[in-house]
Amino acid sequence: MAKPSRSRSSCLRASRFLLLSEVQDADESSEMSKHIDVALKAAEHQHDKEMTSRFSARMQASVKDTGAVDTVRNTILSYVASESYDRAIEELRKYVESKTEFPQFKTRVERYADYSVDLINAVKAKRSFPGLQNLSMSKQQDLFDRVMEHFDDLKVTLKKIEQIDREVKVEDVRSTVLVVRAAVYCLFAVVTLGFIIELSRGVIPTAWNVIDHALTVSTDFIFDKLGL
Repeated sequence: MAKPSRSRSSCLRASRFLLLSEVQDADESSEMSKHIDVALKAAEHQHDKEMTSRFSARMQASVKDTGAVDTVRNTILSYVASESYDRAIEELRKYVESKTEFPQFKTRVERYADYSVDLINAVKAKRSFPGLQNLSMSKQQDLFDRVMEHFDDLKVTLKKIEQIDREVKVEDVRSTVLVVRAAVYCLFAVVTLGFIIELSRGVIPTAWNVIDHALTVSTDFIFDKLGL
């Protein structure tokens, strides 16, 4: 009667061992899954950093081609390259609104400013594209090229805004010169007219009186000689 009991006990121990083994394997599998998830997230984060660095390096190189660093074009492009998109839009709006002495400036550049804002938002959307690391290399390169197209287009548009700024200033100077020139001509005409009036009131009547007197004296002298 003791043998069946020992056999049952052995079976229980074996079952417990198998169960513990399965639990341990499950724990190890769960722990391994966690490590894999952490590794994947780290790889994705590193990939995102590399893509961001690549975008920034290419954009910063493009910004240097703009020349002077104190221009609105350089300032806005630098903000976009460093992913400060809201600051870039704010600077652009502030620049347009600051030209209050030239009312025609805002009218002429408004559509270019709106287009620039659209381009900034397009760059932002594509640089922060979700699942970028899951795309194929060709798709990633295509996305990179599109971002740089938007950035280069933004650079050209901002240059157009600066050009309009210079044109408006030149036109304002020209109109000022014309006004001053017209004022000088009017002043010269008034002075000349005044001089002529004074001349007619003073010198011309005096000269006519002298000539009239001379003619009278000459006529009397001739008549006296002729005995008339």
